[in-house]
Amino acid sequence: MSEALTFESKYALLYLGGGLLAMIYGLITFFMAFPAFTSRGNVIFTIKTGPSGEIFLRKRSVLFSEVKRLYMGRHQYSLKGIFFEDIIIEKTDGKIVRIPTWNIITNPLFFEAVERYILPHLNEEAQNNWISQFTEVQRKAYLKEFENHPKL
Repeated sequence: MSEALTFESKYALLYLGGGLLAMIYGLITFFMAFPAFTSRGNVIFTIKTGPSGEIFLRKRSVLFSEVKRLYMGRHQYSLKGIFFEDIIIEKTDGKIVRIPTWNIITNPLFFEAVERYILPHLNEEAQNNWISQFTEVQRKAYLKEFENHPKL
């Protein structure tokens, strides 16, 4: 005699299917977040300040003079964009450089790094693009916060 897999109700197949989907979802999110817990996630980017400054990524760099727009947001053409915010740099030649942050860097910390070390050395268009992301009240509030409680 052979024994078959039996279910006590018709909903058991739904539970089984839901469990499989949840496992697949968990594996996908684990593999997307895993680099944050390795040596790759220790240093997200490095900044060389000054008029000839650069933002160094893992394998390449972006000169301050090449930056057209800089912001922290979700990358729209990536599955990771659903879960994680990235630092996105639009260059003057139209290319987009995406720096994965795995949500380790908070927005205020990124804003402070840009305001202190990058913004003074960007070209006028990039500075205007950065400032236009915020209302005047928002920008004054976070600049005051940086002065009173610096994190960098």
